[in-house]
Amino acid sequence: MSAIDLSDADARAHLAATPLNEEINALIDRAAAIELPRGFLGASTVGHHCMRQVQFDWWCKPLLADRIRLIFERGHFFEAEARKRLSVAGFAFAAPEALEFAALNGDLRGHADGVIIAGPAMPGVYLAFPCVWECKAINAKNWRAVERDGIEKVFPRYAVQVWLYQRFLDKTNPALFTVVNADTCELLHPALPFNAALADLWVERAGEIIAATRKGELLPRFTDNPGDWRCQICGHRERCWKHP
Repeated sequence: MSAIDLSDADARAHLAATPLNEEINALIDRAAAIELPRGFLGASTVGHHCMRQVQFDWWCKPLLADRIRLIFERGHFFEAEARKRLSVAGFAFAAPEALEFAALNGDLRGHADGVIIAGPAMPGVYLAFPCVWECKAINAKNWRAVERDGIEKVFPRYAVQVWLYQRFLDKTNPALFTVVNADTCELLHPALPFNAALADLWVERAGEIIAATRKGELLPRFTDNPGDWRCQICGHRERCWKHP
């Protein structure tokens, strides 16, 4: 039997297509799909552009390959490492019980990555405490976009998530947002000011989603075009387009 040249693209494709590899990955995907819905709407999903996807994310497991789930899990690793580095640098974090909130009769809940209660002296820089701390790990392309244009423009749903934390945890100082470049491990630390008007707007939107979902009503999609690229990558695409 001849050796496989791992530098060759066809050889790599051959390895990925072996029955053993395919069957193990299929088993992992099937096992990952077994998960019951949460009994509440999470703050991290409220800011999505499609209200129907928010409903499905709440009640249905997205049909995603397990490698995508691993990307999400990767974020927890980077969050822990970023927090460790901030602590070593002199930032102090509140206890875990200070990070959770429940609103709208307990139907809307959230858990911040952290609340910073003190920090080191930074000549020429002012950061008010206490402040919400949020950490996200993203690829290099998106990291550069955030560096150029800011969190609110590039990832508005992340901004919504933090505004909800600021509102319900009563920590309205500008939040510290740590963004990790998952490709290079560079760290970016923009501040995100609290926007009370938009926070209230998104609380109202969350209330609409909760009320409709509890009644079994599907809310409108953000588009009538099933070919929209955002629909193409949605983990609920098949179940969504079965309904008007």
